[in-house]
Amino acid sequence: MAVELKELYEKISPEYEVKLHTTGCFEKMIGWVHMVEDPEFADLLHGDELIFNSGLNYTSDEWLYRFVEALNKVHAGGLIVSLWGERAFSQEIIDYCNKIKFPLFSASWKTPYIDIMRMFSVILLKNEQKETNLIAALKNAIYYPENEELYLSHFERNGFFRDMSYTIVILSCHAYDMENGNERLLRIEKSLHYILKNVIVYEEKGCLIILAAGYSLSKIRSDFQRLCQRDSNIYVGIGTTADQIRDIHKSYHNANTAYQLTKTAIPKNLLDYDELGIYKILADVKEVSIYPAFVKETLGTLIDYDKQNHKEYLKILDEYFRHECSVIETSKALYCHKNTLTYKLHKIRDILGYDIHSNENRTRIMVALYIMRLGEIGI
Repeated sequence: MAVELKELYEKISPEYEVKLHTTGCFEKMIGWVHMVEDPEFADLLHGDELIFNSGLNYTSDEWLYRFVEALNKVHAGGLIVSLWGERAFSQEIIDYCNKIKFPLFSASWKTPYIDIMRMFSVILLKNEQKETNLIAALKNAIYYPENEELYLSHFERNGFFRDMSYTIVILSCHAYDMENGNERLLRIEKSLHYILKNVIVYEEKGCLIILAAGYSLSKIRSDFQRLCQRDSNIYVGIGTTADQIRDIHKSYHNANTAYQLTKTAIPKNLLDYDELGIYKILADVKEVSIYPAFVKETLGTLIDYDKQNHKEYLKILDEYFRHECSVIETSKALYCHKNTLTYKLHKIRDILGYDIHSNENRTRIMVALYIMRLGEIGI
């Protein structure tokens, strides 16, 4: 788990002669620390490192500008430069770092880098172990909720108390999958620690499983809506909010239901479980084997007729019900004359052998169409 740069800086200030020159730490998250002496070595970094530099190569603003630019390009978390003699950062360099939101620090020539780096390394390693324990606890809370001894103590030791609100979010962006991984998903995972402070995140089968603790559903929905609006290749399912740790698994299963529906029945890239309507009932039915029989009984003759005669009456019926059984609105959507549509609806009624407008039959047809949109059966 990365640590906020602000937190690391507070550990050494004012004991060590390290000074922040930019307007803030910008809540940068630091994953590790490194010594880097020249811009040419920046490409070897993985991102989120706090960089220490002896200042020996700092001979001009041009050199420092190139160094900061190279570090920022690989998403380094900040730079500490040892200033020798009377050397100081120019205002132009400070302004540039503020513009790109890159933290810039100075240290005196006698600042013991080795002591600071050792201290930071210990903090980062402890935090990494904490993250590992919390991820294991979250998995246990999801898959073994009845065994509280597997997760409760880990949660509570790290500030995730049993009476807080917990919401699971599932997120993916498979459009960016590459042979060497998914860089976009990795960047989103890192950004979540800026968006939500009380959060546990891990990757499972190309998706991020996210536990947000102590936040309202409206805030969670708003934060992830902004992500989805910026990138239509991001898909998000938000579960119900659990009021106890032992109910986290319910939020997870509901989030998974919502996430799956973003890719099938409902054409949106963000859904929360509370807005699923009838899909909540259909998706949670345990005996899904009843679905094919129900669809066949209700629409089977129409499906068979379309296949045998290369027609699309089922799609016409689906569109008709999507438009509240309005001939005028459906004919507009299908770009056909209303008389032509009326003729086809009569044909559909004849093929099915029942009145599609009676209350009972309308309900049966709508449920069958909902089931097909779920993806249990192809339309």
